[in-house]
Amino acid sequence: MTLAAVTVSNLGKWYVVNENRYRPPLSDALIQMIDASFRRPATKRKPAHALPSSIWALRNVSFEVKSGSVFGIIGRNGSGKSTLLRILARITTPTEGRATMRGRVGALLEVGTGFHPDFSGRENIMLIGTMMGMTPKEVRKYEDEIIEFSEIHDFVDTPVKHYSTGMFMRLAFAVAAHLESEIMLVDEVLAVGDDAFQQKCKAKIRTAALAGRTVLFTSHDMNSILGICQSCLLLDRGQSVHQGNVEECVRRYTELCGVTDMAQQVISQ
Repeated sequence: MTLAAVTVSNLGKWYVVNENRYRPPLSDALIQMIDASFRRPATKRKPAHALPSSIWALRNVSFEVKSGSVFGIIGRNGSGKSTLLRILARITTPTEGRATMRGRVGALLEVGTGFHPDFSGRENIMLIGTMMGMTPKEVRKYEDEIIEFSEIHDFVDTPVKHYSTGMFMRLAFAVAAHLESEIMLVDEVLAVGDDAFQQKCKAKIRTAALAGRTVLFTSHDMNSILGICQSCLLLDRGQSVHQGNVEECVRRYTELCGVTDMAQQVISQ
């Protein structure tokens, strides 16, 4: 029996939103200063409603992803998708539960994650590769393919701090897609690319899965989810709403977004 590439058990992430439950705004401080300067009784103002001290960004999330499959993660903004990928990428630690990754992980999360702004594109390819545990020789084997795919030939030796967001994303995806990682984590960042490059990226994700690599993919583009994912997880307010069938996840997602008429249109395309 083949082990799952990714196993997540009862995963949870708790964040402190506001350690000091109430901090007077600047306007209150100014009024107190004016009252003091004119030696009059301090003006009493009703304090603003205190923010919650903490939130669960994720709670009791469990799932498995088979090796060589593309697994979609969808949900409204604030549902916990990016938090989940950051935990899987070992950028942040969970508060509770466990996530097991069987294989080398390549992550394409926020644009520029792991890149050094003063290094050129070529130097950052080497940097990311060595951070993944590859030798310089292994990285150079893929360098030409990465540059060709990213279509930034004229700028590959320019510091990436001068890149546009689109150029940054092209290089970041090319690095994540070509270097030797068994598991790819791809966040919504593909949305910043033009349509032609998005199609190119989706084709590369399919090819990677056929080659035995495992891909976890988040997007608000339901056509992309339906087109490349074999299974799916729907999150809402940090908790799992449904997992498994992609079409059912998409249908429930559109209902949560309040666009039920859109669900059948997307699924029927």
